[in-house]
Amino acid sequence: MTSAAALARYADLTRDHQERALLADPAPRPPADQLLDPDAGTIAIGRYADGTPARVRLWTTDGAAHCQIAAETSAGSSTLIDHLLAAEHASDLTRSWAARSYGIRDGLAERTATTRGETLDLLRDAAALMHERLAADAADAAGPYVPTPERPLISITLGHGSYSAVPQAARLVTEIATTGRPAGIALRVEGKGSLPCSIPLPQTVDRAQVIVLGSRSMPGRGLTVENLVVSGGPTFRTWAPTGQ
Repeated sequence: MTSAAALARYADLTRDHQERALLADPAPRPPADQLLDPDAGTIAIGRYADGTPARVRLWTTDGAAHCQIAAETSAGSSTLIDHLLAAEHASDLTRSWAARSYGIRDGLAERTATTRGETLDLLRDAAALMHERLAADAADAAGPYVPTPERPLISITLGHGSYSAVPQAARLVTEIATTGRPAGIALRVEGKGSLPCSIPLPQTVDRAQVIVLGSRSMPGRGLTVENLVVSGGPTFRTWAPTGQ
């Protein structure tokens, strides 16, 4: 008699095979100015096998939403980040700051840092802006969080290696991770390797969207994770790489 566990395993393998077939060819990315949904606070980063868009959250009514990316080498994280920055660049509600030594196309980020010193300066300025905004909110009765062109969401993209070896930078990242959300300061941190790995924001994982890209054979195929537990839900594939 076939066990329930064996039947479940067969169902998982069948679903995986079907999803791989349907996601074999990455869909072309829509225009960058159509990716961000300002009403939902999300960016479309690709599509599921059924054709519906896969989205990552940028903000909620409580504030900016942090994001963690766990990716194997050559699994497509640079393409994913490129799509995110392109969408943010096309919106007047968001500004991108980026501290990674690779993979950032010129012109997408408002501010970039490639050295440890530049990264430390970027994080210091982000922390200063965070405290300035929090002080202003304390003086005024702040309602539900909504980014505006006058006070855009600041999304900071970091490679784990860009700050983890510098104690002062790591402390600033922790401070922004725990305090920055209501000020509209979001962290997006990429760590190499599949989960479990050295995800650098464990204290905020219950408030962060986690994306795992783990397929070298199909770059850009991924799934979302809740509280460091793989959801078992459908996988998506990011939009095809583009230079537009």
